[in-house]
Amino acid sequence: MKMKRKTATIVTVILLVLLGAGGACAENLTIQFQRNTVSDGQINVFFSLQGSISYDTVDAIRNGITAKLKINFQLTRSEGFLSRGQDILREKVEELTISYDVWENGFVIENEEPRSVQQVKRASNIVSKVNEMISPTVIDAASLSTDEEVSLRAKIYIQTIKLYPPFGIFLYFFDPWNYESDWIYSSPFTLKK
Repeated sequence: MKMKRKTATIVTVILLVLLGAGGACAENLTIQFQRNTVSDGQINVFFSLQGSISYDTVDAIRNGITAKLKINFQLTRSEGFLSRGQDILREKVEELTISYDVWENGFVIENEEPRSVQQVKRASNIVSKVNEMISPTVIDAASLSTDEEVSLRAKIYIQTIKLYPPFGIFLYFFDPWNYESDWIYSSPFTLKK
């Protein structure tokens, strides 16, 4: 009897996952590039992280799971529409962890480099606090030609839960806890001061 009940429960969960039930909505995080300044062989990338983190991800963090928020910046040659982003000149990854402190009743955002820890009380303030912590991002461009036309692109990742085979197949169809954006491109620019 117990075996039949377990089997029925597992089948029900699998069907709900495959049908997309659960009402989870994905994050709509994006980056808006604002401006770039070049000085002493470095590019200061000013940007704004916009959107919000999904309720399911915030709920997972509140329940004790630490989330990793990673933003991958790449400086690429700007060679037209079809070859855009194929030639990566420099790369910089900003990685933060987001956890929940039950004693302080707030979210803790940690940046490894440079080491900083910030706290926010409301989940809606996480994105703005991350903006304060990592914008502007500095990318080394010391050996690059100043006349060359380049562009920036960025991709946002949030990882809370990672399942290994065979369970990882379920996250392929329905994954309300992890997020990966498309590449977001800046306008082309040169490295002249």
